[in-house]
Amino acid sequence: MMNPVITYTPNPAIDVWAQCERVILTEKTRIEHVRTDPGGGGINVTRVLIELGLDSLPIYLAGGATGTLFQTMLEQRGIKGLCIPIAGDTRISEVVFETQHAHEYRFVADGPIVTLSEADQALATIAQTRGDWLVASGSLPRGLPDDHYLRVAQLAHSNNMKVALDCSGAALKSAGLEGQLDLLKISKRELSELVDQPVDDVDQLSKIAMQLINSGRIKRLLVSMGPDGACLADQDGITLVPAQKINIKSTVGAGDSFLGGFLYGLVTGADDKQALAMAIAAGSAACLRPGTQLVSKDEFDAFQQAPSA
Repeated sequence: MMNPVITYTPNPAIDVWAQCERVILTEKTRIEHVRTDPGGGGINVTRVLIELGLDSLPIYLAGGATGTLFQTMLEQRGIKGLCIPIAGDTRISEVVFETQHAHEYRFVADGPIVTLSEADQALATIAQTRGDWLVASGSLPRGLPDDHYLRVAQLAHSNNMKVALDCSGAALKSAGLEGQLDLLKISKRELSELVDQPVDDVDQLSKIAMQLINSGRIKRLLVSMGPDGACLADQDGITLVPAQKINIKSTVGAGDSFLGGFLYGLVTGADDKQALAMAIAAGSAACLRPGTQLVSKDEFDAFQQAPSA
């Protein structure tokens, strides 16, 4: 059976979340309510889609003792994926929420060094995989060339899969400006980096977004704007949606939930604007949950039924 959405995560992470009362320089900080989850861009998108009731197959690179633990964590959640074994250790990233000041501290590891032969094995696995969508998401680990996601997109298209990309830096410039993408999910800051100019307001953002659409390389541009909401650019023009007014507990994984909600909409037959509303609902629902828990189906449904802010 073909999975509607394949996700690819070359640099997954064991995400650790905890909270403390206060962080004091050089003092021991006692943390509590520790939670661990398998994470990384594409892994999070898979978790969101499965939670919403859609099949998704994750492809990921993992290695070392932490890689074994990562695979076990996926299996415990009933997620079956395709693991490309690597020699390096899967990274561990940490988030600590300080309750006294309501500050969230994020410590994100750069991850293992991946060899070109390991990267080739990942590309070979993608070449043999079939689905409706291929989602390439997250940072590239050390050792992979900047055009890695560009090659992934080309392979996916050769298999008649639509391609969604969510990354940043040099990898974004390579795939976003040189490749062909059915969907690019990006933040306002990443959009500014992509076009090498500041994006100061919605009018400027909309103009730049349509220039990218009219270039013919990107069919849909999905821009998350945090408290300002979201923007969708496609051949029909610009759609702006305000953010939901919520009591945010954590923004960890909100972007991945946002992308997952949009893909869920597209795969289940929604048009672009309806899918954008689902993206907002999923991203907002993720913010209601502390740490790395991501969206829940009940909260997603509740946002779907609520009027827009």
